[in-house]
Amino acid sequence: MTRIIDADSHFMEPLDLWEQHIDPRYRSRCLRFEQDPKSNRYAVAVEDVRIDHSGDLSIEELMGVAVGYGQKESGQGLKSFDWTQAFSHSLEDMEQRIHFLDVEGIEGQFIYPTLGLLWEDLVEDPELAAAHCRAYNRWAAETCQGRLDRLYPLGHISLRNPAAAVEEIKRLAKADVHGVFVGALPIDGKSFGHPDFDPVWATAQECDIAVGLHLVVHAKYIGNEWYSDRDPGFMFLSMNVIQDPRMALTTMVYDGVFERFPRLRVATIESASGWVAEWLDRLDYRFSYMGHTCQMKRPASEYFARNIWISADPSERTLPHMVELVGDDKFFVGSDYPHAEGFTEPVKKTRESLARLPEASVNKILGENAATFFGL
Repeated sequence: MTRIIDADSHFMEPLDLWEQHIDPRYRSRCLRFEQDPKSNRYAVAVEDVRIDHSGDLSIEELMGVAVGYGQKESGQGLKSFDWTQAFSHSLEDMEQRIHFLDVEGIEGQFIYPTLGLLWEDLVEDPELAAAHCRAYNRWAAETCQGRLDRLYPLGHISLRNPAAAVEEIKRLAKADVHGVFVGALPIDGKSFGHPDFDPVWATAQECDIAVGLHLVVHAKYIGNEWYSDRDPGFMFLSMNVIQDPRMALTTMVYDGVFERFPRLRVATIESASGWVAEWLDRLDYRFSYMGHTCQMKRPASEYFARNIWISADPSERTLPHMVELVGDDKFFVGSDYPHAEGFTEPVKKTRESLARLPEASVNKILGENAATFFGL
């Protein structure tokens, strides 16, 4: 029987998660949702910052995108969000999630945050960032309790506080967590290969914890300076933040992270796969005559074969070509459930996309590669 694993899905966290779970001394400064008494509209607040829109989307519309699974396929709009449902915690129904897995024939699902994709650009205080991570990780473990044989929440760590990230990875490893989520955004202008972050990668390697580089919403996404005269809207942002995990990975390769930590496992998440062959060709070619200018000691293709995995979309037309060019053991897929950009019937769509490949390769991409990456 084919082993099928959903390697990229998301919680829809309760909107009062941090108010309820963060260490008490940080509660007055944490992420929260506040309602304007005049307009009755909600805004996201962190410390003294209050945001009521992201690009051209209101917070209501943004939250609608976050829980709009299947709406675009059915022709529905993405502008509705039931705040009553959100505050009643009904979005945390793990039985509904298990039903989704059963219908799709999925053995297990790795789960990233949703609200956790929003706050890292807003929280610059290292201690407050670490407190947000700890609170989320406690909540995620509690929410999946009793279902941890099928639901695998990834721990959230923030590179804003490397020392706290190290301690959190150690704690998560003792709790049998298989991976951590790192937001793909520049931290104080530093490469992910900066020495400040080496203790984080060293601890992940030592604890045998996989690292998922997932896109996040932030102001300095690649391409943002093309619209310094105006806000281009959320669609432009959403198309371009998918490049950030690729950029974060590039800095890790370029700055020798995988040379220093040869057993570290890293994957780009929600960043598609059609770029991989070109990326490897470009890096390998430049290394062949300029390798002395970076901290790489070998071609990028060697690090790719040993340390790097790629989470692809189920319906990517380029995925079978990438497999044929670079091999079938480094790609896996995810549904992105319950986000609007997610993929209904992800298993069926993956099989259709990969129909030209041998069955053994399809089986690897549907489950075996994810199991290897996450150490199941």
